[in-house]
Amino acid sequence: MSATYRIQDEPRPGTLGHLVVNPVFPLLATMMAGVWLGLPWFVFNGFALGSTSRIKELVLALLVVPGTLLLILLLNTLLAQGALTETSKPYAAVGITVWKLAMGYVLFNLQQRSFALHEYYGGVVRNGVLVLVASIVLGSSVLFSLTGGNKILLELLG
Repeated sequence: MSATYRIQDEPRPGTLGHLVVNPVFPLLATMMAGVWLGLPWFVFNGFALGSTSRIKELVLALLVVPGTLLLILLLNTLLAQGALTETSKPYAAVGITVWKLAMGYVLFNLQQRSFALHEYYGGVVRNGVLVLVASIVLGSSVLFSLTGGNKILLELLG
């Protein structure tokens, strides 16, 4: 009989474990290209990594869309009621960007713990710089083609 010992926070990479990247790359993709790439990359990386918090990461990534829609609705309501002027609208819209970046940072912090263990114990780590550079160069055209130029979808995914 052999005893097995398992650390509770130990990641369990799946069949996609060879595609794990440092969570800083999805964070930078969120910052540079937008949530349309960064958040799905976080979710994919969490499942490939076998992160212990992958379900929490998935739920948080999915909450970005309704949260952004609520902020857009709030902004438009404040504009309609006259609480905000058209000149102050761009300044208030910064809150939407802050919301998306903050969620990316929360996902980064959640995933970093499992990634550190994965890396420390010799797990395969890929370099995500090519995807990051491609997203910076091609990101706006890909995003425009995904949304068909719809302003609300551009704000939601950008």
